[in-house]
Amino acid sequence: MKAIPTIAVLVLMAPPSMAAAPAPSVNIIFTAENASCAAWTKSAGNRLVRAQYEFWARGFVSGHNYANPAHQVKVGTFPGGDELYQYCDQYCRDNPQQSFVEGAIKLVLQMRESGAPAKSSSGKSAPATKAPGAR
Repeated sequence: MKAIPTIAVLVLMAPPSMAAAPAPSVNIIFTAENASCAAWTKSAGNRLVRAQYEFWARGFVSGHNYANPAHQVKVGTFPGGDELYQYCDQYCRDNPQQSFVEGAIKLVLQMRESGAPAKSSSGKSAPATKAPGAR
């Protein structure tokens, strides 16, 4: 019977690192280096790199919509391809010290507030694209 209290004391004295398995590492898509407006601007001639930024932005919008059901970016309003690239080009020209991520956040906030096509940071409208299959 004395073994039960002894085991209980040993378990309580065990270091916290033994109590829980280490959390898996989180993969970060963008770092401060490759999410900068400088990195975005440098990618101008590389459609594959630009597509990676676009895929990230679309995932970000989906995450935003999931987390904010009352403030959705409507399907078919988020620009894609050249329209998104033009928006980000203008954003980074106007805000060279900022990051592509901050530009994407600003775009989402503009779109969720108005539900209309986003305006570039220079005040010009960026055309919206239609969702695949939309008429």
